[in-house]
Amino acid sequence: MIGGLLCLVLVAYLLRGPNWWRSDRNTLALILESGEASGIITGSQREQLLAHAAEQSSGRRLGAAWLAIAAGLFVAAGVSLLIARNWEMFGPLIRVAVFLAVLLAVGETAIRCSGRTLALALPFELLWLILPLLGIGLYSQTFQLSGDTILPLLAWLALTAPIAWLSDRPVAATLHTLAMALVLFAGNFVIDAMLGSVTGAPTVGSTLALVGSTPTVTAWGLSTLLLAAIAVQSLRLLPEGHRHHFLGVCALWLFTVLGVCNPVRLENPAWLALAAAALIVLCLALHLALDTSMMERRSSASAWIGGVYAMTFLWHVRSAPDGDATAGGMAVTIAAGLAAVAVVLSLPRTRLSPNPVWASLAKLGLLVPLAGAAVLVSGRIELWWAVALLMNALLLAVGVGLMWHGSLLREVAQINAGVIIVVALLVTRFLDLFGSMLRSGIGFIAAGIALAALAWALERTRRRLIHVPAEASQ
Repeated sequence: MIGGLLCLVLVAYLLRGPNWWRSDRNTLALILESGEASGIITGSQREQLLAHAAEQSSGRRLGAAWLAIAAGLFVAAGVSLLIARNWEMFGPLIRVAVFLAVLLAVGETAIRCSGRTLALALPFELLWLILPLLGIGLYSQTFQLSGDTILPLLAWLALTAPIAWLSDRPVAATLHTLAMALVLFAGNFVIDAMLGSVTGAPTVGSTLALVGSTPTVTAWGLSTLLLAAIAVQSLRLLPEGHRHHFLGVCALWLFTVLGVCNPVRLENPAWLALAAAALIVLCLALHLALDTSMMERRSSASAWIGGVYAMTFLWHVRSAPDGDATAGGMAVTIAAGLAAVAVVLSLPRTRLSPNPVWASLAKLGLLVPLAGAAVLVSGRIELWWAVALLMNALLLAVGVGLMWHGSLLREVAQINAGVIIVVALLVTRFLDLFGSMLRSGIGFIAAGIALAALAWALERTRRRLIHVPAEASQ
């Protein structure tokens, strides 16, 4: 291990040179200042060159950054191995004191390197983010502490929040926000359920538990606080294209609450489908209303398409399932559905399409899954099959509509998305209808020929739709 670490250090030295701890930007700034003093360049040219150098140098630093991260992992692994082999030789006070000294050194190094070089700042910043969690575990193991498993994680999130807010880069904030979401879902729905399944006995309940017995006011309060922190931190600290993903986190959290939390629990599959449809449509409509990035809208649109695709399989259901639904759960579901309808109807048409007719059709299409899910609540199996047929027709219309609309706007991405939707739908229905025939070699050959013909036809259609607008404009 020592030889490997020395090789890493040697490679880093050769890559960065003897002055690897110095910032390239600082060296360039000194040269440009000298040039300005000599009258070679002006002050505005110096600032423009510095800005251009900052933009161009970020990519070249990635290799050194990854090398530094690997070196840090090797060093951490070696130190951990040495400590593990001689663990019993150290007393409790020595363990805690050494850890605090390491934490102080890492934090000070991260602060001093924050404005200099990415290859050093990023590994130390991430290590500074993770070390408090390891320290909490070390303290609990040293003094044989036990209790609520979620409290140490909440303490870690609180201790590392300043790192996320004061960092010059969004990496720490992104990891911290992701950690908050994981702690929220694990504390609400996973930890107590796992302990109950392992022990076979009812659990006392963790601080954030929303499963099992009636949740406490503390669990609801802390869960709401975590959701609010995720929303605020996402809007203020995450990269611009990811700041509204918290809407999906909130929708998924609310749906999970409706599925497992006793006061608002929905055990009826029809009501669960209605809740899922309402929350998906609401999330997509909010992304459109807020004019979010393409990546954020793409994620919620993918969830909407996935929900419609799932409902196309309802024709396999032979009898309408039943189950209980609490009044609170039904009230939340209805409120989410009404909110989704209100947001969709109030959307500016330009957020959906520059063509008013296409925008109106898009609004109607967004609400069709919600109406279909509402029909499922009736419990009549004939209506379930009718909804399955309606969702198949809707998905086919969405695929064809994307190809057509994309050809009008010369949006190749929309055309490709429409082709993918149509292919997925046709292949699925082909396997549903003729899957029983795929028991011999001849059946597989016939299926392959049919699918190849379908692929050929769709590819020709896709290329024609891409080139038609260009030909029409000439």
